[in-house]
Amino acid sequence: MIRLRDVGFRYDAPGAAGASAPIALRQISFAVPQGGFRWLLGPSGAGKSSLLRLLALGARPTAGTLEILGSNIGHASRAALARLRRRIGIVHQDFRLLPDLPVFDNIALPLRLQRRPEDEVRDEVHAILDWVGLASRATALPPQLSGGEQQRVAIARAVIHRPALMLADEPTNALDELQANRLMELFRDLSDLGTTILVATHNEALIRRYPAHELELAQGRLVRDG
Repeated sequence: MIRLRDVGFRYDAPGAAGASAPIALRQISFAVPQGGFRWLLGPSGAGKSSLLRLLALGARPTAGTLEILGSNIGHASRAALARLRRRIGIVHQDFRLLPDLPVFDNIALPLRLQRRPEDEVRDEVHAILDWVGLASRATALPPQLSGGEQQRVAIARAVIHRPALMLADEPTNALDELQANRLMELFRDLSDLGTTILVATHNEALIRRYPAHELELAQGRLVRDG
C-alpha cells in the first residue's frame, strides 16, 4: 500500500536553491501493507508533517522512490494524482474545513466528488453525524463550532468514503477521552477491513492503550521501524 525507498524531501525556500534549500527528510525507507496500522512518532521538527504531506500527495519527493496505492508518485501525472487523492482520507491538525459550507456539506464533499447518488449521500452523512454526535449541528457553519466539534467534523469527512489510505495528524488533540477511544476503535475497524492507517501523535497514553507498529522520526530520518 505504501513503499518508500531512500526518500528525501527538500522544501523550496524563497530565494533558496540547491544545497541551501532546507531538507526535511533524508533517506526514508519503509513499507506498510494493506490494512496496516502505524503510529508516526517523533518530536516537533522531526519530519512527521513533511512525511504526511508526501503521503497525502501534497508534494513529490525530491529524492528516492515513493509508491502509494500501486503508483510511483514521482512519475504520476496530475490527473493520476487527483484520482489517487480521492482514495485517501486526511485528518489535518488545523481541520481545514470549508468555512462557508454547512457541516453537512463539508462531510458530504468526498462522496459528491465520487458522484454518489444524492439520496445515498444524505443517508451516509446523517449516519456519520449521529456517530460523531453532531446530528443537531448539520446546518451550522464551521466558525460556529467549538474546536472539538470541528475536529469531529474533520474526522467524519475523512472516513465517510471508506478510504484505502487514512492519514491523521494529531487527530485526538481536541477530543475528550471517550471520543478519542471511539475514534481509535473506528480506526481499528477500518484497518481490519483493509484500510491502511498512519496516525501522528504525541499522546503516549493513547499509544500505550492501543499498541501497534511504530515509525519514529528524528531530525528528518527514520530511527525506528518496529
